[in-house]
Amino acid sequence: MFYVYKNSVVSIAPASMKVHKKEVDVQTIVAENSGGSVSRFISRFGNPASFDSLVVSTSQAFNIAVQPRQNYRFIVNLQNLNSVNGLCGFLCAVNRKLEVDGCFVCCLETTRLRRHRIYRTSPSILGQVHYFFDYLTKRVMPGINAARWLLNASSLRRNKPVSFYEMLGRLAYCGFETEVDEVIHGRHYLVVRKVAEPPAEVREDYGFLLKLNRVGKDGKSIRVFKFRTMVAFSEYLQEHIYRRNHLCKGGKFKDDRRVTLLGAFVRRYWIDELPMIYNVLRGDMKLVGVRPVSPQYLSLYDSEVVKIRTSVKPGLIPPFYADMPETLEEIQASEVRYVRQWHRAPLRTDFIYFFKALRNILFRGARSK
Repeated sequence: MFYVYKNSVVSIAPASMKVHKKEVDVQTIVAENSGGSVSRFISRFGNPASFDSLVVSTSQAFNIAVQPRQNYRFIVNLQNLNSVNGLCGFLCAVNRKLEVDGCFVCCLETTRLRRHRIYRTSPSILGQVHYFFDYLTKRVMPGINAARWLLNASSLRRNKPVSFYEMLGRLAYCGFETEVDEVIHGRHYLVVRKVAEPPAEVREDYGFLLKLNRVGKDGKSIRVFKFRTMVAFSEYLQEHIYRRNHLCKGGKFKDDRRVTLLGAFVRRYWIDELPMIYNVLRGDMKLVGVRPVSPQYLSLYDSEVVKIRTSVKPGLIPPFYADMPETLEEIQASEVRYVRQWHRAPLRTDFIYFFKALRNILFRGARSK
């Protein structure tokens, strides 16, 4: 039997426990710690007082791992995930304690909610200055390897903001699928379900330079280098974004909020793709060729098109900028047309497509999104 401690267990079975000879049920404890709205929200998805449920308020993976039951059906953590150091490790610890298809309820203060809180509690100019330095030290600096050691040695690493889509990506990476999200009392509550086991090797942080898995020639996986333009762990949300928003003109995901403000600028002028020159020099790619895409995105293609486009190396400058297609079907037709012409006359085809793309970029405003 467990009692209420900060950063420790709130309650597990049985349904009620005696505290100073008074019976206090789990829902009452949750309501006292987090409010009635949160208690009612949690009860919509599971019974927190059930024998196979675990309700905790902790930022330590250890407090999850040492629980007496091997598996639970329903786990709730009332502590903000912002305070967790080693967030993916913590989520993996929760995953290991959940049954397959088990449910996990968690909460965090997203970057958007933090900005609103800071602007609401501080005068306009002071609030903007406060938010700027908060964002710089807790969002930008962690992505710089040279600055990360300083943050780890100080208190600046604590209570770090996490964007909503980064959190969804981390959850997907750790084997969860997000089902419900709702803002209550300035916190974003998420209800997720275990759909897979956690990764064998857990990674926590991203730098500005990324190594992304892409499909190369003959369907082989290649590691493509790019500057990061999206929130961390965004690649694990491609299927989620496609189901929710589908595609817009040009074949990109519609209303893709994974892209950061700086990332949008970097993408517009292809700065993010400069590191792929190394892939060209290494021989994984060539200067002109089909776009290197992820396995998830390639699954949207027709199987016959996949076979055709993987017969050549991907390229730094895709035929997209020569033909300017608008739909996925038009993109596939453009790539098939390029590949077939390339097999007949490789140098001539790349020469023509290179100058067509250059003309559209310089004079017709073709830009990456």
